Amino acid sequence: MKITSACEEFLSHCRVGKNLSEHTLRAYNIDLNEFSAFCTQTTAIADCDRHILRNYLTYLFDKKNLKETSIKRRMACLKAMFHWLESEELLANNPFHKFKAPIKLPKRLPRSLAAHELRSLLTAPLAELGIKTPGEVESITGNLSRKQFNHITCLLTVELLFYTGMRIGELTQILLSDIDLQDSIIKITGKGNRERRVFINDSELTRLIEVYIHLRPRYNPKDKHLFITTHGNPASPQFLRKLIARSAEQASMERHITPHMLRHSTATHLLEAGVDIRHVQKLLGHNSISTTEIYTQVSDNSLKEVICKGHPRRKMLED
Repeated sequence: MKITSACEEFLSHCRVGKNLSEHTLRAYNIDLNEFSAFCTQTTAIADCDRHILRNYLTYLFDKKNLKETSIKRRMACLKAMFHWLESEELLANNPFHKFKAPIKLPKRLPRSLAAHELRSLLTAPLAELGIKTPGEVESITGNLSRKQFNHITCLLTVELLFYTGMRIGELTQILLSDIDLQDSIIKITGKGNRERRVFINDSELTRLIEVYIHLRPRYNPKDKHLFITTHGNPASPQFLRKLIARSAEQASMERHITPHMLRHSTATHLLEAGVDIRHVQKLLGHNSISTTEIYTQVSDNSLKEVICKGHPRRKMLED
């Protein structure tokens, strides 16, 4: 079996057998195409050995200059494919067997937004709409332009991302049938198709969702996704990222803002407010609490800064 055929069969298994999300399938496809190109398409999968894996690692580090996180993802994808090929008896010898090439990841704390940055990001779409609060959106929906609809889309995107801590890919997958505003619940489909529920216990945000649901049929009354574009298509993660980035620019924010920074901000600010870490873990959909614990380091850094500035010892010495 050629390597290209092996990659195609594995992707088919991921799509049908594992029912992975389109976002994950796209990432797998990119990773496997890169490995196929490195090995050349005529290479037999049985000829892939540890020597090729080591050379590929060197190629990713030295030639592609990829970050450690990107390299680790590519190798994890390959490992999953070879493990599947072995389990399906399409491969006699798995090159990853006893293969050791640990990739040390740099310690990076999640990039979250400070309170003043969150205010700027939340108020930027309101300023573009000429209103002061999300509750006023309903008052301008009469002769709404496409540009104004995009501002409302951006506003709801930022509000939901920060309020719920969901991922941008999870946001774009929300269907109208996933929303139960009577019980203030939105059903989320996360990584590995794991389902969880988030609660919208805010009357202003709830009303904003209701107004958006009322407006969206102007562009596509048949589509079942919550978020759509003015062309009537389901909003993609890339589309919403652009709306957020453009809104951040209009707010004159100094750094590039991404949707995932809002997820980090949700966790960080909840923990700093004293919310139990297990509740934050459930809200974010983390499979392991160790993933959530990284945000406690951010909270510790904030605590250190507050203590350094406000500890009474400093005042005692100054007096």
